[in-house]
Amino acid sequence: MNPFHRILAIALKETLHMVRDRLTFVSLLSVTIGYVIVFGYAINPDPRHIDTIVVDHDKSEFSRLYRAALQESQYLNIDPREMSADQASDLLRRAQTSVVIEIPPDFTRNLMAGKPAQILVEADATDPVSLNGAMSSTGEVARQTAAHVLRRDGLDEASQIDVRVQRRFNPKAEQTFFIIPGLIGMILNVSLLVMTAMSITKEKERGSMEFLLVTPTEPWEMIIGKIIPNFFVGVIQVLIILAIAFFLFRMPLTGSPWALVTLLLLYGLVTLAVGILISTAAGSQMQAMQLSFFYFLPSILLSGFMFPYSGMPKWAQFIASGLPLTYFVRGSRGVFLKDFSLADMWPHLWPIALALVVITALAIKSYKRTLN
Repeated sequence: MNPFHRILAIALKETLHMVRDRLTFVSLLSVTIGYVIVFGYAINPDPRHIDTIVVDHDKSEFSRLYRAALQESQYLNIDPREMSADQASDLLRRAQTSVVIEIPPDFTRNLMAGKPAQILVEADATDPVSLNGAMSSTGEVARQTAAHVLRRDGLDEASQIDVRVQRRFNPKAEQTFFIIPGLIGMILNVSLLVMTAMSITKEKERGSMEFLLVTPTEPWEMIIGKIIPNFFVGVIQVLIILAIAFFLFRMPLTGSPWALVTLLLLYGLVTLAVGILISTAAGSQMQAMQLSFFYFLPSILLSGFMFPYSGMPKWAQFIASGLPLTYFVRGSRGVFLKDFSLADMWPHLWPIALALVVITALAIKSYKRTLN
């Protein structure tokens, strides 16, 4: 046989191996198509329809027109509820809205008298970049609405609209303060997931799985035994990351340390559980690596760690709501920047705890007591 025939024979053999490994072959093709479609539509660095509350003390025609014009601008999604400034500010702190616009009671009077008329805007600046378009639109829409009202009443349009923006929780717009809280979860997501996913598949490839199968251990005992070493590795990683964040980047911790510890503990455990589930499903370390990649890439891109959650379409937000990293990112930024207590953290803790229970049950169920 000449070299060409030998190369062709080897290529044919590798192709047969690839096709027979159905999990790897199908996942590579299907996930490639899915990622291009999902991320092409879902990732948007300039979000629209940002949740906004208008606190209207003026109760004037201007305020009604202004609210309608903001809704039409497509940047903001106006909450129809009436509430006080304190209630709106609390919702902003708890990440249940992103922008609060307050129209003072003397706004129309100052506008008609030709005096500077003020509008107060509070914005959640934990993501200092994504709200730039929305902030610009509040002032531009206010000026256009005021000009329309003054023209209609035959008054001078020279009145000055003063839109005062207060960037809360990150007033200096430090991008580092936006990145680091989510970075902790991302590093744990990658390192703990991969290490744990390799644990059982490594036993299969080394041939030592047979010895484990004949021992009197229960599935849950095997899983806990596999998790413990990786758990302590995760603890060391977290301590290193926090030390760098506090001492090098001067990261603030405005919330409860116990809320942060609880969040880190739950998220670390659910990440380890996902790794065990992958390791029981995969037949080789290569498959475990691929399945780990297919899990943590959507987590990183759809959780709000890199790209604003509010900029995603509803179906992408639905997918993100099933990812533990989504809740970790929100809770982590809340405890670092928004003075979260343990009670404030609860809406972000219970979805992670629920995922932990479900994934652990699936991992125990999928653990095989025989090699077949």
